[in-house]
Amino acid sequence: MDKTEKVEKVNGGKRPGSGRKLGVPNKLSSTVRENVIEVFDRIGGVEQMAVWATDNPNRFYNIYAKILPMQTEISGADGSPLPLSIGISFVAANSAVSE
Repeated sequence: MDKTEKVEKVNGGKRPGSGRKLGVPNKLSSTVRENVIEVFDRIGGVEQMAVWATDNPNRFYNIYAKILPMQTEISGADGSPLPLSIGISFVAANSAVSE
C-alpha cells in the first residue's frame, strides 16, 4: 500500500448523515425542562421559591450564578468599546496609602 493512499475509517468518526439534523431540538432535554416547570408550579411556583431562597440564600445564589450569561458585552452608548485599564499597586504593610 502506498503511503499517500487514504485509509477509510470503518468504525468511529463522523459519518455522513449521522446524528441529529441541525435545528432539531433534543427531545429528552425538552421533556426534562417541561417536567421541572410542572413540578415547580405544583409546589408553589415563585412564591414558594422565594420562601426557600430566604431560608437558603447561599444555595439560591449558587443556582442564580449558574444561569447568568457566561459572557456579557459591555459597550458605550453608541456601541463602541469602552476603554479598560487595570492598575495594581504594591504597598508595604507599614506604609500609608495615598491617592
